[in-house]
Amino acid sequence: MSDTPSATRKRPRRRRGNGGAEADGRAQIIEAGIASILEVGFYRSSTNEIARRANVSWGALQYHFGTREALLLAIVRDLDRSFLEDINAAHVEGETREERIASLYEILGRFYDTPTFLVRVQIILNLRHDPETSAEVSAEVTQHAARAEASTRRLLAEAIGPDASQSEYDALFHALRGFALSRQLSLAVPVKRSGAASRDALQVFLRQLASDGTRFEP
Repeated sequence: MSDTPSATRKRPRRRRGNGGAEADGRAQIIEAGIASILEVGFYRSSTNEIARRANVSWGALQYHFGTREALLLAIVRDLDRSFLEDINAAHVEGETREERIASLYEILGRFYDTPTFLVRVQIILNLRHDPETSAEVSAEVTQHAARAEASTRRLLAEAIGPDASQSEYDALFHALRGFALSRQLSLAVPVKRSGAASRDALQVFLRQLASDGTRFEP
């Protein structure tokens, strides 16, 4: 995984008739929303700003999504869909415990160790704490988290065994996700003498997690 963040992700272009053009229009607006939140933050990413970045009219954005809340939910859906497609197709590999945990980090890192994860965090935190967020949107965000948790548990079992306790699964998952998120925060807000963790630091971290006698209990 590169230490250099990328604000956009490549997507296949769809050009089949009006349906393909409409799908392209939605994807273009979603990409603009992601880029806007990365560059100017959640609150400054208004519908007008996102429409400007997508090079579409405000009316076109409203046509595709209706409201800013619906657009934000569409971004979460898009990011979570990519994550679930990747994680459901993945399997942890390695003969040793250290190799398996490193493999697990590589899989999870394709989502958590990316700038777009910061976008997802910002959206979810703000939607969940905004009193004007609809009950339907709050419920769907919770459902997304539940699906991701179920898929992640399979990989955790492949890494440290099916007989591990729930507390061991939780501790390992939060440790790996926390390291990945820390890297992204360090890249987004660099602090003197405290830059993003290097590849060597990652190897030390994974080795310590996998060391003999390590138990992932709180």
